[in-house]
Amino acid sequence: MGLFSYDETYGRCEECNQINTGPEWCNACNATRLQKNFKYWTSGNGEIDKFIQDAQLSANKFYRILEWIPYERFYDIEYIAKGGFGLVYKAKWTDGYIQSWNNDKQNWNRCHPLNKFVALKSLNKSKDVTLKFIDEVTSHHKIYNISTRSIVTFYGITQDPETENYMMVLDYAENGSLRNYLDKNYNNLTWNDKILCLYCIATGLHHIHRNELIHRDLHIGNILKFRSDICITDMGLCRPANCESTKDNTYGVLPYMAPEILRGQNYNKAADIYSFGIIMYE
Repeated sequence: MGLFSYDETYGRCEECNQINTGPEWCNACNATRLQKNFKYWTSGNGEIDKFIQDAQLSANKFYRILEWIPYERFYDIEYIAKGGFGLVYKAKWTDGYIQSWNNDKQNWNRCHPLNKFVALKSLNKSKDVTLKFIDEVTSHHKIYNISTRSIVTFYGITQDPETENYMMVLDYAENGSLRNYLDKNYNNLTWNDKILCLYCIATGLHHIHRNELIHRDLHIGNILKFRSDICITDMGLCRPANCESTKDNTYGVLPYMAPEILRGQNYNKAADIYSFGIIMYE
């Protein structure tokens, strides 16, 4: 038997009879629906609006959708931690993410994240967002693939009404960073557990490099431990959101930085591999 076609895998759209591009997902029909809704929302920033709109129009599966999510759609917001360039909160999301179109109800079927929470990652000074910030957020969206679950899920963007900083809406890792998880559970891990952990990290790094991107700040604190997954986060966002990157800017956690980076050379894929080696050593 030959390879399955999209038609055999996902069936056809009930409305236009075109081949579905994903499970219960017709890119042509859903892009039209999403485009009609553009006039009903705005982030207040043209670059962010365009980024979200482009993501919606090109989404060939439900998990490629990004949304502008009004801040009031979150509740039980709780501060978690302070990162190098912003704050992280956890919150419950009233609506949940888009999964498919319901023809009977003429509305989106939505699903809540497994643990009911999402993470809101605030970026300092991002109210004065630059195109470079958009490029970095685009990198995260470009790499994410639900089939590997090696990069943390990215649902959309919101804005803190008090600080006016923009916030990424991401999956919430109930076990926190891999650093926190190992501190509590290291003695209970088997060799198989450790190898699986490293395999997940290597898979995520492979996807980053395959897309011709460099993480530049890979360390055990930028890896999240979910119930059954381990995901890389902070996809190139380890810099001020409104700061243009130059080869003179050096970012990272010192023990994970390759010697050539400390000598002022440019970041490259090999520097990420060095960081992964330090994680293996831990």
